[in-house]
Amino acid sequence: MEFSEWYAAIDVHAGGQPLRLLTGGLPPLSGTTQREKADDFRRRCDAVRRKLMAEPRGHYGMTGAVVTSPANEGSQLGLLFMNNEGMADVSGHGVIAAVTAWIETGQLRPEAAARGVRIDTPAGTVTAYAECDGAEVLSVSFDHVPSFVHAPDVPVELNGLSFTVDVVYSGAFFAVAEARSLGAVPLEASALPDLQSRGEGIKRAVEAELNLSDPLTGERAAVHGVVIAGRTELPTGPDYRCVTVFAGGQIDRSPGGAGACAHMAARFARGKLRIGDETTYEGIAGARAVVRAQQLLPCGKREGVVLRMTGSAFVTGLMNFVVDPADPLAEGFVLR
Repeated sequence: MEFSEWYAAIDVHAGGQPLRLLTGGLPPLSGTTQREKADDFRRRCDAVRRKLMAEPRGHYGMTGAVVTSPANEGSQLGLLFMNNEGMADVSGHGVIAAVTAWIETGQLRPEAAARGVRIDTPAGTVTAYAECDGAEVLSVSFDHVPSFVHAPDVPVELNGLSFTVDVVYSGAFFAVAEARSLGAVPLEASALPDLQSRGEGIKRAVEAELNLSDPLTGERAAVHGVVIAGRTELPTGPDYRCVTVFAGGQIDRSPGGAGACAHMAARFARGKLRIGDETTYEGIAGARAVVRAQQLLPCGKREGVVLRMTGSAFVTGLMNFVVDPADPLAEGFVLR
């Protein structure tokens, strides 16, 4: 038996959402910014993404990240994010998972992480803080890039229903929908096919209505995800249950990272939140995270609210992957 490729990774989940953190087998990436490094990865390593995200090594809902050298002075590291559709500019659960893995495998000292770790992403620089008990990570908080409502009350007609969504920039564009506007669709695992269908329908409707461009680069952009959130009434429960449909119908199992921050930004813009207010979100797998409105900062020509998300992640495996050149499915495949 001969192997033509070898890759090492740390598998982690944050709130049930998987992350495969690639740690070995990749060539050095060129570029002075995270966007340039992402472009280089896309050009030279996209086959690696497909092999490690897709089946048989991964699955349709798998996501991943690569740790890079920092792009900006004062930052400690960089992150690039990926999934089965391609590369992503931002991933909140990815930040929480990567910081947890980096501490628990000895790459980052807990006391340094407690003081704050600046992380460069293609969407901008975020700062993460870890609460640890020795080398065990109890939780990770991160201050997300500034988020703002790009277009409120965008009309959508879907499955005989007429409703509106807010299009929010939160490191990427998200369409934010309230669950009650979608009819009798529960935010439960039993309704996943319906939620996926509605999420993809909303994405298509918004992209047909709006010409989106990245507020930092001016480049043409698409809707990265659709956030469907429903208020809960449980006395000891979360404030919202949240499902994000992204990357061609994938479902975020976690309470949402950038997606939950997009929902918070929409509520902030409508005057339903103030700086200092907190909201607890629950994902479809049952895990919870807390989002707090921190401060206002510029984002391109706009002003955005900085949201701090706090959640937990857990290492699930130290992985080694190989490619057998005789394997007819070596390049990977995806089944939905």
